[in-house]
Amino acid sequence: MINVFFALFTLFTILYFINIKNKTISNIIFVLCGIVLILVAGLREKGLDKDNYIYRGYWMTNNLKDLVENSFILIRNFVKFDLGLKFQSFLLIYAFLGVTFKLISVKKLSPLIWGSLLVYFSHYFLLHEFTQIRIGVATGFLLLSLYYLSNKNYLVFYIFAAIAIFFHQSCFFIVLFPLIRNTEKHIKFYYWLVPAGYLLYFFNTYLNINIPIPYLQERVEIYEKASESGFLKDEKTNVFNALFLIRIVILNVLLFYSKKISEHFPAVYLLVKIYAISLFTFLFLSKIAVFAFRTQELLGVVEIILIPSLAFIFPKKLRLYGVLLVWSIALVLFLMDIFYVKLLIVK
Repeated sequence: MINVFFALFTLFTILYFINIKNKTISNIIFVLCGIVLILVAGLREKGLDKDNYIYRGYWMTNNLKDLVENSFILIRNFVKFDLGLKFQSFLLIYAFLGVTFKLISVKKLSPLIWGSLLVYFSHYFLLHEFTQIRIGVATGFLLLSLYYLSNKNYLVFYIFAAIAIFFHQSCFFIVLFPLIRNTEKHIKFYYWLVPAGYLLYFFNTYLNINIPIPYLQERVEIYEKASESGFLKDEKTNVFNALFLIRIVILNVLLFYSKKISEHFPAVYLLVKIYAISLFTFLFLSKIAVFAFRTQELLGVVEIILIPSLAFIFPKKLRLYGVLLVWSIALVLFLMDIFYVKLLIVK
């Protein structure tokens, strides 16, 4: 499987550098890439990802109430009992939903679709469609909702936000996104979010906020008790890990050049503000490692659209350097996920 992933990274690299101009050919290849990703994720072998055994357990458990969202139970029951299909078919459906709606979002949001496809494959495909499949589907709808929010179509935004929450309740905070304006106004405030997060971390400040959703509040309490008892002793938050430090640099570059990027990508202000909040939540929730990582990655999915936009900080004559910068970041993310974070279990 590791060879398949390197082959796909090479393929997406070629497509990224070629940047096909013909719209019809581009759309056909884009759809074919989506089909390949769906098949790779949906037909993966047992034991290649960390959460496989969890979902197999859910598949075999009769009473899933209070363990997962109703969407998971409905799809599981439909595939297993109504259609009489196997677990692999269930994975295929989740892979189809996760990949399809992320790629639709890329087509609608990204000014550089091949760069976004490369970044998506390098990190979030492995993280979501290969591991956290419920969040994978939810973030697809989350990204799609942001397209409509950036265009001030609030009704459609809330429809897709509701679907995202239906697939993973931790997306509940999406309903607050309309408070974030897609303008340059207050952009300087977001420079201070990460320093404020580190300040709270160093002073060991943690606010015990009750989340008004029973399932989520129970999960927070379980993670908190497990962390305090030492049960999750291997799940620790390193707020100086290499990947997080890279993200801080990317955030500050995006904030500094946001006005220049907005000339090519109007939704940059909305997405970069959400990105800043994602890094802050990682620091703020660092006491509960699992929750910190999950929340940061959930919000951080905007990287799929934001990282390729770094190419726009270079003048047209030097745009190649921007293209190489984006590719280098994608390569670093890809190698770190496989060999450092080990999202893919290499056999």
